[in-house]
Amino acid sequence: MTEHVLVVDDDSQLTAFLERFFKKHGYRASTASTAERVFREFQKHTFDLIVLDLNLPDDDGLEVARKIRKTSDVPIIMLTGRDDVFDKIIGLEIGADDYMTKPYEPRELLARVRSVLRRKVDPTTETDTSEAAVRWLRFDDIELDTLKSTARRMSDSTDLGLTSTEFALAKALAEAAGDVLTRDRIMDLVYGNAVTATDRAIDAHIARLRRKLLAQNNETSVILTVHGAGYKLAEAVVKIAP
Repeated sequence: MTEHVLVVDDDSQLTAFLERFFKKHGYRASTASTAERVFREFQKHTFDLIVLDLNLPDDDGLEVARKIRKTSDVPIIMLTGRDDVFDKIIGLEIGADDYMTKPYEPRELLARVRSVLRRKVDPTTETDTSEAAVRWLRFDDIELDTLKSTARRMSDSTDLGLTSTEFALAKALAEAAGDVLTRDRIMDLVYGNAVTATDRAIDAHIARLRRKLLAQNNETSVILTVHGAGYKLAEAVVKIAP
């Protein structure tokens, strides 16, 4: 089935152009120019990805993303005309999968859309053949299902609601089985060659993943920061075949 992209921007000429552009490259595309329209579209359609501008006439794009994340893990690429690191970090902490600063080249946006959608279907861009038979990865009280790309807490079967990027991060860390992953390695495994993620973007996704993996009444994260090196899991990983 053709993937469906929702383009959200208050510039009607830009949304009309991007709608044609995405359709030309094989996607279904819908548009919205206000936050109100976004949620009306959500009631009518199921989207595979949202391209969301932060500057909307009736609500802040960050707040729109926050509301979406309460009920959906649909991938979000944020667009902003403000070259403000704070906006970008808040967006990533809310759960955006990527961001771009205006002005941008449409083909770069297309490359990022393709990269994020690949992570949704196949959360890691590289898989060692020795790992091919592994379906479940378990550490602490967490179980990752690599076939369904879902994560749950084993003690109560709670779904952790990871986005595609968060799941890809968790899977990469679990497959490393306690070895340190540098930011460059995380960039290769999670973001792929089409996207250059900043250190701040990686750190923001790690911070959000930490919060989701944190057990109740436990302030100790299962993801350790190795200063000057990268990140690793603090717990042993059990790999289970189907």
